[in-house]
Parts: sequence; structure tokens; C-alpha cells
Amino acid sequence: MSQKHKKNQEPDILQVIVVGIFKMIWWILTLPFKGLRRGKSGLSVEKKNYIASKRQEIIGLSESQSIIELKHAVMEADKLVDFTLKNKGFAGETFADRLRSAESSMSKDVYNSVWTGHKVRNQIAHESESRIEYGELRGAIDQLLKYTRAI
Repeated sequence: MSQKHKKNQEPDILQVIVVGIFKMIWWILTLPFKGLRRGKSGLSVEKKNYIASKRQEIIGLSESQSIIELKHAVMEADKLVDFTLKNKGFAGETFADRLRSAESSMSKDVYNSVWTGHKVRNQIAHESESRIEYGELRGAIDQLLKYTRAI
């Protein structure tokens, strides 16, 4: 009975080995495409350094008492988020399209913050008569930069 029992186990062991080999080959073949499929391609060191440098520049602008400089900082923060989304491989023709593509890759809090900041940017860009308060501008900068903090 032990020989019969061994014969029943042999195909199982062989099957496990073959399946394991195929899984390993599949994993190796698909590895380069995993990030692209999810829109999470990695950023180069140069791009990470650029993002960090721009972030510092924007933070410097945000410490100003000038509404004009704060508006400029909001616009720059929005452009930096867009640059980051593009370079991480998220699809879309516009900022809004790329942000929607990235939604599943970020926390709900960060996603909502970026949207809120982008709305303030749109107010600045499209509504010249709109009066935006100092605190709202500072908040928009912080909300937009929230996405770039994790990079």
C-alpha cells in the first residue's frame, strides 16, 4: 500500500513543480509591465530631485504675505502635481483626466485634497474678478503639495 500511496503523490509533486516553474516564468515576463499597467511607473532620481526642489521653491513662495505670490505658488503647485502625474504614467489629456486615472493609487484624503486645491487654481486661472482670501490660497498650496510629499 505504501508504493501505491507513493505513486499517487508523485504526480502531485511533479504538478506542483511544473506549475511553480510556469508561475515564476510568468512573473519574470510580466514584471517590467506591472507599473505601467497600474499607472505607477517609477520616477527617476533626477525627476524626484526636481520635484523636491520645486516643492521647496513653492513652499518659499507660500510664506509670502503677497496675494500675487500666493496665487503664483498655487499655480506652480498645480503644475508640479500635473508634472508628477504625467511622469508616473497616468493617462489623460488634462490635469483632471490624469487625476481621475490616479485615484485608485492614492488615499481618498489626498485625492480630495488635490481636487480642492485644483479648484482654487481654476478660480485663479479662469475667474479674474474672483477674490480669494489669503488663508484659502495657503490651504490650496498645502492641499496640492500633499500629493508630492510621498514622493
